[in-house]
Amino acid sequence: MTDAESDWRFDEQLSGELQVSAGTHFTSVVVARYAARLLAPRPGMVVLDVGAGVGKFCITAAREVPDATFVGVEYRPHLVTVATELARRAALTNVRFIHADALELDWAPYDAFYLFNPFAEHLFDGALAVDLTITFNPERYVRYVDAVQRRLAAARPGTRVVSYHGFGGAPPEAYELADEGSLGTRELELWIKA
Repeated sequence: MTDAESDWRFDEQLSGELQVSAGTHFTSVVVARYAARLLAPRPGMVVLDVGAGVGKFCITAAREVPDATFVGVEYRPHLVTVATELARRAALTNVRFIHADALELDWAPYDAFYLFNPFAEHLFDGALAVDLTITFNPERYVRYVDAVQRRLAAARPGTRVVSYHGFGGAPPEAYELADEGSLGTRELELWIKA
């Protein structure tokens, strides 16, 4: 099965409304597979997907790296419900989803973080948003980006971060760029804390 077929098979499980958003807001299968290997190169690693949406990254990553655990945190409860159901249908035991504001979680237990521009919807006027739950609020966007930078700065050495289309800010100084553009796209970067 090609990656395009895999994307189509995943997306066809979503409601029509969510299918429309899939290409813009949900990680493609090829990116998720590659990012999963970058984030969890050793057995037992635990990865947090900030702004997990319908869980496409976590579910794909859990299949790709079955000896790691992928946790998706999502602010919108209806998307957490969709993600949890899709993971259940896939019979995956190394993935779970949490309904919460990502910045209310303790990030210390996680070895790695996946950030697919999780706060960008705060900069949309509604036309490009997944739904109307997240409102246009540039000040909140800046607060979230600053908070992520502080959490990453406080993370332990060896922490891995994959950003896809960034997260709105630069990784803290202690992070070194370890992989950039291996998929033929400069939008995906691996940063590792020294």
